[in-house]
Amino acid sequence: MFRGYTSIWIGRDRERGILKQLLERHLSKIISLATVLKEFSQAFLSNSSEGMEKAFKEIFRLEREADDEKENIIIQLSKGPFHPMDREDIMRLVLTMDDIAANIKAASRKLLYVDPVDVPEEVKKDVVELTNMVYDIVMSLEEALKGLIEGSKDVLKLADSVERKEEAIDEFRVGVIAKVLKWGEKTKRISTLLMLKEAMENLENASDRTEDVADIIRGIVAG
Repeated sequence: MFRGYTSIWIGRDRERGILKQLLERHLSKIISLATVLKEFSQAFLSNSSEGMEKAFKEIFRLEREADDEKENIIIQLSKGPFHPMDREDIMRLVLTMDDIAANIKAASRKLLYVDPVDVPEEVKKDVVELTNMVYDIVMSLEEALKGLIEGSKDVLKLADSVERKEEAIDEFRVGVIAKVLKWGEKTKRISTLLMLKEAMENLENASDRTEDVADIIRGIVAG
């Protein structure tokens, strides 16, 4: 095991245990968040304010649980002997992943302020597609983290896959925002326009932070 690269700390049991917790507990909350975000967007597409509120309550709960897991990992990092560089690598992973969760919650909260009845069907379908893409990139991140922990020789390829998906999300988001702005100019629904645009930015930020985690993985492998 761990013959695919030469990173030193990844071979230590304690550091591997922290990463295993990161994958199985912290990341599992983020995957659940991305899953419920898809349910939220489907309710948005169906003009179901009740469904959106129900999904947001679950997103709120999961984000808080993810935050608790982050705190637990930070506490573990403060215990026992860790080389400063080891601690820094794991801390960066945890805090960057926490930003994914925070942006998912922020995006859904802003969409909650939007009456979906007022939004064009085409835009609502694009919102659904964008949330699906965020879910996909989070799942790709899971594979990259598994590759890191297991010492897979394909870990860099897995990290590259995350980057390619982030680029696709960015390109797609630009097109969605263009549609939102064009619609907003015609309807003069400024508050709705702003909430939609900011929600799209949060979804893009979530994918950016996912790519940042992939970059951290590359750095660990290269180290």
